[in-house]
This record gives sequence, structure tokens and C-alpha cells, in this order.
Amino acid sequence: MFYQGRDFLLSLLMMRKKIYILLYSLIIAYCFPAHAGVVTDSLLLNRIFDFPHSLSAAHRPSVDTAEYSYSRYFFDIKKRNFTLLAVPGLFFIAKRGQRQYLGESYNKVLKSNTADAVVQSLLNYNNVPGSSTVMPTVINYLHPHIYRVTMVQNYLLSPFNRQNKKYYRYKLTAWTDSTVTLTFRPRVDNTMLVNGRAIVDYSTGRVRSVEFSGEHDMVRFTLNLLANRDDNMQYFKECRLNATFKFLGNKMQMLYKSLYDVKQLDTSLVVPQYPALSMDRVRIDTLSDEERQLFAVICTDEQKSPVPDSLKKSHKKNFFWDVIGNNLMNRIKATFGDENQGYLRIHPLLDPLYMGYSERKGFTYKFDLRGAYRFSPSSELFVRLRAGYAFKDKVFNFRIPIHWVYNSRRNFYTSMEIGNGNRINSSTIANLFTSKQIDSISNLNRDLYKFREDYINMVTNYEFSNKLTLQLGFTFRKRTALDSEAYQLVNMKRVYNTFAPKAELEYRPKGRGGPVISVDYERGMKGFLQSNTEYERWEVDMQYIKRLTRLQALSTRVGMGLYTLKGHDAYFLDFENFRENTLDGGWNDDWSGQFELLNSDWYNSSRYYLRTNITYESPILLTSWIPFVGRFIEMERIYISALSVRQLYPYIECGYGFTTRLFSIGAFVSNKNGKFEGFGCKFGFELFRRW
Repeated sequence: MFYQGRDFLLSLLMMRKKIYILLYSLIIAYCFPAHAGVVTDSLLLNRIFDFPHSLSAAHRPSVDTAEYSYSRYFFDIKKRNFTLLAVPGLFFIAKRGQRQYLGESYNKVLKSNTADAVVQSLLNYNNVPGSSTVMPTVINYLHPHIYRVTMVQNYLLSPFNRQNKKYYRYKLTAWTDSTVTLTFRPRVDNTMLVNGRAIVDYSTGRVRSVEFSGEHDMVRFTLNLLANRDDNMQYFKECRLNATFKFLGNKMQMLYKSLYDVKQLDTSLVVPQYPALSMDRVRIDTLSDEERQLFAVICTDEQKSPVPDSLKKSHKKNFFWDVIGNNLMNRIKATFGDENQGYLRIHPLLDPLYMGYSERKGFTYKFDLRGAYRFSPSSELFVRLRAGYAFKDKVFNFRIPIHWVYNSRRNFYTSMEIGNGNRINSSTIANLFTSKQIDSISNLNRDLYKFREDYINMVTNYEFSNKLTLQLGFTFRKRTALDSEAYQLVNMKRVYNTFAPKAELEYRPKGRGGPVISVDYERGMKGFLQSNTEYERWEVDMQYIKRLTRLQALSTRVGMGLYTLKGHDAYFLDFENFRENTLDGGWNDDWSGQFELLNSDWYNSSRYYLRTNITYESPILLTSWIPFVGRFIEMERIYISALSVRQLYPYIECGYGFTTRLFSIGAFVSNKNGKFEGFGCKFGFELFRRW
């Protein structure tokens, strides 16, 4: 029995030893695969992240590098209804019975290491009515930059950039002696993230090919990229895009294919009158059967005789309605001049981006028109019209800035702006009315103390260096009482004019991109140009937007203003940097640095102000982590604002907002003198902002 027990113990120890040896072998085999130079996953990721920096200057494109490319797209409208008319660029497609569209182009690509590629079309055709560009936002996917923080413009956070590592999970699924298959998926389901896999060179970290998919701005896409033969970091040899667009019951399938670094176009084979037939001669790729059938129809139409008179009359009959409908739904873009030195841009009349709602202002509608003309490379004239109507207050506001640049290198320009400001309230004038006068006119108008404001601002700007800018000019303001009849009854002035020279000194301690500090001075001159108001005003303002990693940003604004002189007839307190913005332009323009719940009367009630506005912005912050809901969030913000004026010390406002493909929304709470003041929301449309 003793020997049997001893033998059992010895066999148990030997088995235990074998188990340990087996476990150690598995650990070593997992950590050190059986091919040369193998390291852990984290080191491989570091090589991928560092690959763009490891390239020599010879592998980076120079400023004058030029290549040629071939592109083709095929659209198939699966479902369609009348709401497709509202999509920018799809008006004529939406109203026609045809469902399939084809286009091809031969292009010249000018590449630079410091800027995005510039594409010049050499030969192209399509069967889209008016040959208009369809789905321009999708075309941006054909020129991705996988090593940047964002792969497509300012969206789609790249899994191949170190800054975005925290948003992705990585896994090695297969490898050979020279390559590794790397799969990646987002840690949170969000529209700014993608999932897919890539074939990576093991020794250098270079991405040889990649396939990734995602959904952004109502477009679900799958992108396949094949790298160039060399180590070029920015461009690919082949790009294939399969995308699906869905909007209110509409569904459109899109196929794109682009081949880069192809042979130069043989212009001897091109007949300008027949671009489709010419493309058939120079095409370097093969059409699918479905594309070939559609191409045959396009070629037949291209060679047809002139349009019959009956069709011409039908076209003229519908032309007027087509123009109206197109302008209502789409942006108007036009150029003029022998060398296209002028342009005109008009936003759609029914553009949801220029519609908004807030509890205090109600529903607002805005309109925007821009134009410019270039006289020389350094001289240009800009004109813009911004107008809006607030339905709750029944107020129409407009601004017409005219900007003439003499020397763009020195930012030397003269600017004139004509417009009307906010309905301004004067508590000083209210004190001039006696109780008897108020009783006699109280039934005439509720806006007894409110004035309409019209103004002209003119300034000349000159930039001495990247750090210092001086601006000189003047402002003329005319304030007219809304209740003119009441003021006539009590023999009081109903019109107050102001003419004031002004100056602004702007200092940028770190040059462009750093903080901006400005000092403003304005002096009202009584008796000049019928001016009946005298005052002196100083303002200091500091603004800084700190760009952080992963599209995060911290915006800070600190300012103060003071009236050092106020004449006995200076009834209005109007600051330059502390005023209500009646024509804000949406999330990306004026949703930061403003007081959303502050009553408009407070802007004109104090001879001084102190303000602070802080906004933190991030694509993935709070709501983005919520299952199902978070996938639609594109950007989130946290707002903190504080203000001190007479009888408000302090006023504090806090808020949170986010933007999606359809809309932006913000919720705000305010505190006045240590007590809860109120709650409010702000809403704005974001639909088709990038289209």
C-alpha cells in the first residue's frame, strides 16, 4: 500500500509538471508567435499610428504632383415619394419617372502634402437632368485620410489615429509572415465611429487595404480602399463605395468606384460633342451588365437629332415651375465674369437650417444671400444679406455688410454694414413720464418704452502683423419710438440720433489660432449730423477656442464694458460685445458665447457689465453612451455662463446641448441673484447642413 501511494503521488506530480509546461508553452506561443520580429498587439498598433511620421520626404507628395484618376457612379432609386424634392440637389431627379442614373469622369488630381487634393475634370458625362452634382456629401468619401483624426472632412473618427484609440476595440484575427488582419469595432455605437478590418504590413504598420462601414448623415456606407504600391500616406490606388440613402420613405442605392494613378488621358480620342462615346474609347475599367444597358441608352440619346418642337413647347411650359421649385428646395450657385471672378450664393427659400425655435423668441425664419467679385488676387468685394423674421414678436431684422478688401495679405479692408438692431428698451425714458401722462396714454400702445433701431457702421481695418490689428471707423444710429403718437401727446422726442467715431485694437499674443484680446472705444458726438446723444464707452473682450484632441474644443469668452460718460439725454445703453443676436446662424455659429435665457431688456439696463462664457464640446460625451439613442449623436456641448450688471450680481446660466443629423437642441437653466430664475430650450434644424 505504501509503494502504491508513493507511485500515485509521483504520477500526480509528473502530471502537474506536464500541465505547467503546457500552460507555459501556450503563453509563450500566444505572446511570441513563431515568425521573426513578432511583438505584442500594442506595439503593432503603435507602428500603425506612427506610420505617417516614419515616411521619408521622398514618399510625401510635393506641391506640384499631378496624377490622373477615373471615377464612375451608379444610382438606383428603390423607393421615392414627394419628400425627395426637399433633398438638396435631387429636385429634378425626384420629379422624373426615371430611377437609374450613370456618370463617369476622367480627372486630373493635383496633390500636396499640406492640403487636400484638388480635382480637375477633363472628361465627364451623366444622365442627371441639368448635369447637376448629385449627393455631393457622399463624394467626400472617395478621398479619405485614414491616418488623420477624422477620415472625411471633420467627421468619422479614424481607428488608425492614436487620439481615437480609446473609442475602438482592436483584435488580430489572422496573420502571415508579412501581414496581419486587424479588425476594429467601436466601443460605443455612434455615428462618428466605424467598424471594419484592415490588412496591415507587420513590420512597418502600413495599411495595405481596408474595409470599413458606418452610418452618417442619413447615409449608410461601406468603403473599400486599396493602397498604392508605394508608401504614399494620403492616397489610395482604388476606392469602392457602396452607400444607401434613406429619408422619410425614400431609398436610393449608390455605387461609386474611383481608380487613381491611372494613365494620362489621350485627348486625341475625345470628341467634345459626344462625351459618353469619348468615354467609351478611353475607359480603363469594365461596366457591369446593368451599367452597360443604361450606358447604351445614354449614347443613343447623345446622338439623337435636335429636340422636336412639341417637346420644346412642353419644356417651356414646365420651365417656370421647375425654376421656382428648384430655388425653393436647393441652393442657388452662379458665377459670372470672363474668368468666373464673381459668384452668387443663395440659400434655399425653404431651407430648414435657417428655421429655429426658442421659448422666448418663438419660431424664427432666416434668409442668407452672398456675393463676391474678385478684382485682383489681393482685392475683392463681398456683399451679404442676412434677414430674419420672429413670428412671436412680429419683428423683421436684416443686416447688409459690404466688405471691400484692398490688400488681403495685410487684411486691409473697408467694411460698411446697414441694418436694424434689437428692439431696445430705455428705463431712463420711462422715468421721465409722470403718472398722469402714463394714465392718459396707457391705452394706446403696450410698447411705450421700446424703440426701433436702424444703424450704419463703417470701419477700415489694417493688420500690422499676425499679432496686431487696428480698426477705425464710425457708427450712426437712429432710434425711433414704436409708440410715436404717445410721445407727441406729451411733447417728448420720439427720435434719438447718435453719431460716434470708434476705434478697436486687437492683439493676438500667440498669433493666429491663439487667444484674441480686443479693446473698443466709442465716443458719441452731440450736434454732429443731427446727433442729440453724448456718451463715451469702453469695452475689453477676450476670446479663445482651444482645439483639443478628437474634435474636442474648449471655448472661453471673458469681457467687460463701461460707460465712462453718459450725457443727460443719453437714454440708451448699447454695447458692442454684449447684445442679443437676432440672426444667429445655428449650432456652428452662435450657440456658444451667448446668454440664451436672459431677457433682452437686461442688455440695455446697466452702465457696465462683466461676463464669462465657457463651452466644452465633444463628439462623444454623455448622451452618446446611451444605447440606441447615442448612435445618432454627432456632437455634445456643456455651457456655463455668468454675468454681472446693475441689479444682477450674478446671473448664472448653465446648459447642455447636442446635435444630430436632423436637429440641434439645448436645455438651459438660469439663476438670478442666488435664486432659481427659469428653464428654457433652444431648437434648430441641422438637416442637410453638409450637403
